[in-house]
Amino acid sequence: MGRLRMAAGVAAVMLAMPSAAHAEKVYYLHGPGGHVGAHIYRFQRINEQYDRVVIDGQCKSACTTVLGVVPLHKICIAPGGYFMFHAAHHADRSYYFAMTDQMMQAYAPEVRDWVTRHHALDRVDPYTYLYPKDVTFIRRCNR
Repeated sequence: MGRLRMAAGVAAVMLAMPSAAHAEKVYYLHGPGGHVGAHIYRFQRINEQYDRVVIDGQCKSACTTVLGVVPLHKICIAPGGYFMFHAAHHADRSYYFAMTDQMMQAYAPEVRDWVTRHHALDRVDPYTYLYPKDVTFIRRCNR
C-alpha cells in the first residue's frame, strides 16, 4: 500500500509541473502596415495565442501598435527587424488625427515616450526608423 501512495504522490507532483514537452509558441512579425483598428484586433488575438512575438523584418505604420497591444516583455527584435513610424493618413495622404491618436494610445508608455521625443507621428512622410541597436524598450533576440 505504501508504494501505491508514493506512486500517486509522484503522479500528482508531475501533473502539477509544467510539461517539458510544452513548446513555446512564437509568432514572427513583419508587416507593411494597414488599418490601425484591424492591427490592434489582430495583435490582441496574437497576444492570446502566442508566448512570444519576434520582430524579424519591417514593422511599418499600424504594425507598430504591437508595441503595446502585446506586452513588451513578450516581444523581442531580431537583428534584421526594424520599425517604421509615421502618422496615420487618409487616402489622399493627409494627416488623420483620430487614427494617429488611436495608434499613440495603443503604445506602451515607454514607446509613447520614444515616439514623442522623436516626433515619430508628427507627419505622414518621411518615416522615423527604429533599428535593433537603438531599441531600449524591448529585448533583442536571435532568430
